[in-house]
Amino acid sequence: MNFKLIYNANIITMDDAFPKANAMVINNLGKIEGIGIENELRDKFFSFSAAIDFQGKTIVPGLNDAHIHVWKIGHLRTYMLDVRGIKSIVEFKEKLKDFSEKNPNTNWIMARGINEMVLEEKRLPTKEDLDEVISDRPVFVIRTCAHIGIANSKAIEISGVSEATEVPFGGEIRKNKDGSLQGIFTERALGLIMNNIPAFTFDEYKNMILEAHNYLLSLGITSATDPAANEELLDAYIRLDKEGLLKVRMNVFPLRIPDGSDEIQVLPEIYESEFLQIKTVKFFSDGGLSSATAALNVAYKNTDGYKGVLRLDYDKFYETAKEAVDKGFSVATHAIGHQAVDLTLKVYRNLFKIDNTLKHRIEHVGFLSNENIKDFQTMNMTAAMQPIFIYELANNFKSTLPDDLLDVVYPCKTVLDNGINLALSTDGPVVKEINPWVNMETAVTRKAADGFVIGETQKITFQQALKAYTLGSAFADNLGHIKGSLCKGKFADFIVLDKNPFELENVSAVEASETWIHGELKYKK
Repeated sequence: MNFKLIYNANIITMDDAFPKANAMVINNLGKIEGIGIENELRDKFFSFSAAIDFQGKTIVPGLNDAHIHVWKIGHLRTYMLDVRGIKSIVEFKEKLKDFSEKNPNTNWIMARGINEMVLEEKRLPTKEDLDEVISDRPVFVIRTCAHIGIANSKAIEISGVSEATEVPFGGEIRKNKDGSLQGIFTERALGLIMNNIPAFTFDEYKNMILEAHNYLLSLGITSATDPAANEELLDAYIRLDKEGLLKVRMNVFPLRIPDGSDEIQVLPEIYESEFLQIKTVKFFSDGGLSSATAALNVAYKNTDGYKGVLRLDYDKFYETAKEAVDKGFSVATHAIGHQAVDLTLKVYRNLFKIDNTLKHRIEHVGFLSNENIKDFQTMNMTAAMQPIFIYELANNFKSTLPDDLLDVVYPCKTVLDNGINLALSTDGPVVKEINPWVNMETAVTRKAADGFVIGETQKITFQQALKAYTLGSAFADNLGHIKGSLCKGKFADFIVLDKNPFELENVSAVEASETWIHGELKYKK
């Protein structure tokens, strides 16, 4: 067997048994054969096919974004208009007009990223705004959270939606006071429009996924969870894996109940390889917090008692989840508000009685009660959370959440203090900033982009944040035995940093100068 030696490095292993090293040996299977002190490794292995001097640079395990819509990141970088960061509806219309003129052969014009809280008008655009720019082709604009969409009249017409259309359970069709359509659809009603958009081809999925992978590698992300896949996307991932084209290790969640339909998506076969895992199914139990559709137990500010949207009832949730558990799948559920977390844990408690070896997880976890904490502990669950929401969406939270909830939203410290596994992630492209170092800095400071602090008592340390981005996320994938730390027997997935984050007061400027997967250099700045 050939061995590669990495030496003269400051290796942060994230392994409690051996936290620091200056050298490691990688075998030709892409796994770590030994790690520790250079002289000892040279004495043990004698000769190497390659020996690389890292000149004292800091190495950490490859980062694992535990919840990021990888193909959607690629979609925004290929075929879709990115309107994240625009400041007015006037600017939005200009970008939409320019995009449509540059893409005259695109049948459906798609855009994503609008956020009314940063717009001068402080409102979402309506179908009339879209019609003013494009009336001859269907247009669909997805809000930054992906829980609200706006359709122009052409898209509504093609979709067969009218004022008389029945609203799907767990969704809204927003109307004007006279009963006419605003063109705004929320939650499960999104499917009324989206189900009529032509499906992507394999080549389109391939371009989106691989474009996203190149971007993730530049950020030092070597593993990622794509948390909501339809059948076509699953097939694309499997085909790319079998063709050896995946560049980042992927954990992909089949979606059980698509938006806009009561039809249950067929369970796939469990799939496992070194670069692709499909063995957890995904549910949505409520809406988004920045869109004020998450199902709280108190009313949002400045509303007439509105508490958000619960997207599932217990019976349907339990029966479709039980079918998956019976076939060996774990369950991951989007649950932010109190009602949604409570509902999800009620279902999980009964799933746990069927098979207590499966480790389930909740995505986002906006709030936790003491009873919720006990359930997480009993069932050895993961909380997959996104501090970056605070950095980028703080104005939404400040505008809609009561002050007492603002103090405890996304309770990372509570999770860790109670021995619950924390996995950090960004949920991109819900946010534009998917840089893991900005995300970790936000977990440490709880500061929004404007410096406003949300949830002072929920700050965690940088060491805890890095662990949640490495081992914590690996455990969330049920793959802690092969990735997440640098120790013998695990994959040689690591990143070389341009500076040592443990010597910095602010880690947000840290960058990956090199990204290695399977012991091979995959990105170099």
